[in-house]
Amino acid sequence: MARTRRPRSSGGTSSSSRAPKLRRHRYFTRSRSKRLAMLGGEQEGRLNTISDEEHRNRINLLKPTSEAPSKALAVGSLDLNKVKNGRDHHTGEYEVLDLVVRRGQPFTATVTFDRDVDKENDSVVVQFAFGSKPQESKATLLRLRLDIKDIGQSVNSTMGKWSAQVKQIEGADLTFSVTPPPNALVGKYGVYLETSLKEDDSSLRRFEMEDDEVFVIFNPWCKDDLVYMEESDERFEYVLNDRGRIWVGSAFNHCGRPWNFGQFDNPVLEAALLLMDKGEVGDTARRSPVSFVRTISALANSCDDNGVLEGRWTEKYPKDCTLPWSWTGSVKILKEFMDSGKPVKFGQCWVFSGLVTSLLRSLGIPTRSVTNFESAHDTDCSMTIDSHFDEDDEPVTWMDDSVWNFHVWNESFFRRLDLPKGYDGWQAHDATPQELSEGVMRCGPASMRAIMEGHVYLNYDVPFIFSEVNGDRVNWKVLANGEMKVINIDTHSVGKFISTKSVGSNFRNDLTLAYKYPENSEEERKVVEFVHNYSSRAEYEIYDKEDQDVTFELVIPHAASLGENFEVVARVKNISNEKRSVYGRLTVLSSFYTGIPGKRVKGQQFTVDVNPNEESDLILEVTKSDYLSKLNPEASLKAYASLHVTETEQQFAQTQAFTLVKPFLDITVPDVIKAKEVCTGTVTFTNPLDHNLTSGVINLEGASVMSADTFSISKPIKPNETVTYDFKICPRRAGNREVEATFTSDQLSGVDGSVEFNVQAVEED
Repeated sequence: MARTRRPRSSGGTSSSSRAPKLRRHRYFTRSRSKRLAMLGGEQEGRLNTISDEEHRNRINLLKPTSEAPSKALAVGSLDLNKVKNGRDHHTGEYEVLDLVVRRGQPFTATVTFDRDVDKENDSVVVQFAFGSKPQESKATLLRLRLDIKDIGQSVNSTMGKWSAQVKQIEGADLTFSVTPPPNALVGKYGVYLETSLKEDDSSLRRFEMEDDEVFVIFNPWCKDDLVYMEESDERFEYVLNDRGRIWVGSAFNHCGRPWNFGQFDNPVLEAALLLMDKGEVGDTARRSPVSFVRTISALANSCDDNGVLEGRWTEKYPKDCTLPWSWTGSVKILKEFMDSGKPVKFGQCWVFSGLVTSLLRSLGIPTRSVTNFESAHDTDCSMTIDSHFDEDDEPVTWMDDSVWNFHVWNESFFRRLDLPKGYDGWQAHDATPQELSEGVMRCGPASMRAIMEGHVYLNYDVPFIFSEVNGDRVNWKVLANGEMKVINIDTHSVGKFISTKSVGSNFRNDLTLAYKYPENSEEERKVVEFVHNYSSRAEYEIYDKEDQDVTFELVIPHAASLGENFEVVARVKNISNEKRSVYGRLTVLSSFYTGIPGKRVKGQQFTVDVNPNEESDLILEVTKSDYLSKLNPEASLKAYASLHVTETEQQFAQTQAFTLVKPFLDITVPDVIKAKEVCTGTVTFTNPLDHNLTSGVINLEGASVMSADTFSISKPIKPNETVTYDFKICPRRAGNREVEATFTSDQLSGVDGSVEFNVQAVEED
């Protein structure tokens, strides 16, 4: 059934000066309001300190008229045709009660009056009010006069302006369409209807449709919108798909972690718009996706103005929190944030990225989560990454620049009007708090072309992201007297297997060549050389151009499962015509995924003679007894190699991270599932280790299928013991759906699983 709402008029009460209902969250107050409170009403000489309420009280167009007798039309109800408009605008799955439409595209509404419309004598104006201080001169109070005499005649159709058109009049029902321009302000609009008799100003009546607000969002289907995306399958993937995969752990993990983006679920869209208010983004800035990306990048983390999610990277966590690897999606995080008004505890990079994907997709901006393996963190703007070894070939990790085993950020697709031509398309940005950008903990958006070409002088934060994906790793020898010298330059150890979910499947799509030219190609070396000119140590010549006659390769285990033995191998090949003697050390440490080392697992010195044109393997064997007691719950490890050639003094050093393969959760659901019917699924976990797992927790979530659910396992889970949990699902809509789950414990984390299924539509009577 169509939903109709009655208007509000003043009825002679003091509420007549109220503005459109903005539903501002009670925990968010603009800083300007705080300044006013501190001033105690005193005039502030630098600012226009009029309050939002006083502003609305002074704008007559925001005041519903009294219900004094008038011959003008009275509004009985307004039907925003949510079902039809939702289908036309690809917004039918939003759970907000109000209408969601995309800019640059018409939507229809039907108003029912108290009598038949008189085409000769009646006049009707529809009015939209945007923001906290709507005002005509700021283009935030929009008045569209409907031409009820000439049906089909468009009004205010000039490019860049809103337009309206009467579609049909049947007795007391008037159907009209409204088209926001492709550059309309993105956000929530209050709706008013104004009626009068022609040539009789005293007959004017104004009705505030306070239960009928309209959300206007970006439109990737509109060619004139900055976020226009030509391919329909890409629009579905990056705008409409409410579930996906985020790659974590090892670069050789071909199965991404399931994530519930849930951009259509409450309260994702409302949260995205509240963050724009919280960031005090001016109304006019809400035309551009750059403003939304910059603001949400800052406020997805809690470092500035108590944003959504607090990051934490420690070995131990307080009891009253959710561990970063326990989250299954974004919706539960945003619900907790909106309910409490406080930062949610805790997140790490993939959680921040999943959260940002949800928020920006809810606004209509094509967005995806992207994982960079061996992701560098350049702390001194040198554009290079420094690692250190002592004279015994042991890693000196406390001196090193951080290289995360993996790091997850976001890309969004839009045109860059703030940059010269040629930098449109995918833009990288990052909400994980790492470095300040213009005084705020955020990063991007940085054009992918700028990153690839090394155009580090362009906005925003291109140098930082360039070093993450293409910085050269400089290995240093730390001498006993404290002096250092360069061992070697590893030109291809940073920025590997840059990954996102493929369009239309859960397979991995490799984006590495979208960020940089092929490693060690002529083009890639020219870019690095160019970027070095902008380095903080551009005057230092650290690149060794001498020929080397022994090659080295550090080989890590790609598919070793947790609880198995494995090997780390240094492959040495002598390409000279003389024998070479090689000596040095292989070392394995446990590691946090951020690259910060944990406990020493094992190390061994090697010496080997390699004949001309032959190769030899140096093998470090690591048993499960070597590492199980030293492993952190992430099951991450890091291998180090520091080797030397006696005859030529050639040196080699390299570091590589890897993660042991963990088990998956097994999830089953019924073969037949119908919308709006309750059914039961089961999740199963078996302990793969030879010791007990304590404080086990299973978390589940599914967009449009089930609210977030948690099962805490009170007893220790013994080796090879299996636990099961039955959960309820009640799909709200038909279509392809998914339930995601994670398992965490004190000893093991990052175990996940998912099940995809089709929900059948309910048969209508």
